Amino acid sequence: MAQKITFSTEKGIAQYPWLTKPDFAFDSAGQYKVNLKMSPEEAKPLVDEVQRIAKEEFGEKAKSARMPFKKDPETGEVIVITKSRYKPKVCDSAGDIIPDHATPQIYGGSQLKLAGTVYPYKQNSNNVGISLQLAAVQIVELATSPQSNSVSFAPVEGGFVASNDNMSAANDNDEIGDDEAVAGDSYNF
Repeated sequence: MAQKITFSTEKGIAQYPWLTKPDFAFDSAGQYKVNLKMSPEEAKPLVDEVQRIAKEEFGEKAKSARMPFKKDPETGEVIVITKSRYKPKVCDSAGDIIPDHATPQIYGGSQLKLAGTVYPYKQNSNNVGISLQLAAVQIVELATSPQSNSVSFAPVEGGFVASNDNMSAANDNDEIGDDEAVAGDSYNF
């Protein structure tokens, strides 16, 4: 691939975003990343372009190349996978860049558009693929809280109900102050 090929997506729903700080869980250097869930129709132009680039770069090996997208088995939606070692620029819905100090926390469930560079790689003759290197994010609609807090249950009559004074009662039982806690201490609850 002689020239740099860029990509941009239609809007989709963010999954597992690490956009304001890097994720060090699987990479000691850290990665900025986000998956974007899109309808098959909206993802088709990007999927077709990535497959074309793979075929151009790898020939017959393109069929076994790792691709930066997968299909959600439950919904049939396409999940586009992006990452970068560098912090992406973040824009608002008007296309204006948001300064780092003013960038909001971006939670899963936010509606985003993504842009960056298509990067074919070949680690050895059997390990080839395409990655999407994230360079910019546009916030179309910001989720106000993490999706993991969206769990809800129907009320159970006669069951336990928390009251607001539970926290103060728990704090009254603390025997160790914050400055007395030692790293590595374990507590049995």
